[in-house]
Amino acid sequence: MQKNYRGTVFFDLDGTLLNAQSQVDDSVANAVRQVEKNNYLPVICTGRSPIEIDAATSATGIDTYVTLNGAFVQSQDKIIYHNDIKPELIKDVIDTAHKTGDTVYMHTPDKTFLSGETPYIKEFFHKLRLDVPKIDADFYKKDAIQMFVILTANDGTSYQKKYPELQFYNTGYFSIDTVAKGVSKMSGIKELLKALDLTDKPVYAFGDGTNDLPMIEFADYSVAMGNGIDAVKEAATYVTTENVNGGIVNGLKHFNLI
Repeated sequence: MQKNYRGTVFFDLDGTLLNAQSQVDDSVANAVRQVEKNNYLPVICTGRSPIEIDAATSATGIDTYVTLNGAFVQSQDKIIYHNDIKPELIKDVIDTAHKTGDTVYMHTPDKTFLSGETPYIKEFFHKLRLDVPKIDADFYKKDAIQMFVILTANDGTSYQKKYPELQFYNTGYFSIDTVAKGVSKMSGIKELLKALDLTDKPVYAFGDGTNDLPMIEFADYSVAMGNGIDAVKEAATYVTTENVNGGIVNGLKHFNLI
């Protein structure tokens, strides 16, 4: 990887780089490729797992990413950082979830499993354009888990009160993204910048949701999507149009990145 980038540009996926069909529009893919030609490093920064971002990486050519809400960071084929959740803590959350009719969606960089079934699982995965994973409530015993998602019809407040050692992000679609305390897209970005010796270069970030807020607040120049939540818009340097209405291209043009 080259070392003389002029800066880094971080892109959230859902509601940001991806369209309503969880794909990358041709205009967006071309813009991202132009970003790299202009000597800026484009980076995916998402709550998704690495195995859930093929649509974005294949269309844009991006090979550097902060995934699982900052808990797993990779550039090309090199793992830069990961933060695993303690197995006994995962077991406790699974037990609590099952008692309340919820389920847990467990992630490693290359595997995903559910702890059980709930009535809204199909809707959740349909919206993300993902296949429903297999069920294995003991998966956490077999592999290190960097993030799990609590699939619930509630807002996750009860989990936040019970487990202060975890960080929760209510990302909608019946889902509460869960990582170790202190982990965020911002912390993952910091690990990446340090590893690639880019801490002295400007950081740009595009996002729309709750889990994007730390990244938006950290970036030197941040872009909130027109479809984003109010908190992200208020924190951003610039508010662009919606993700399905040229938001990425307009944001990149605003900062002269393309």
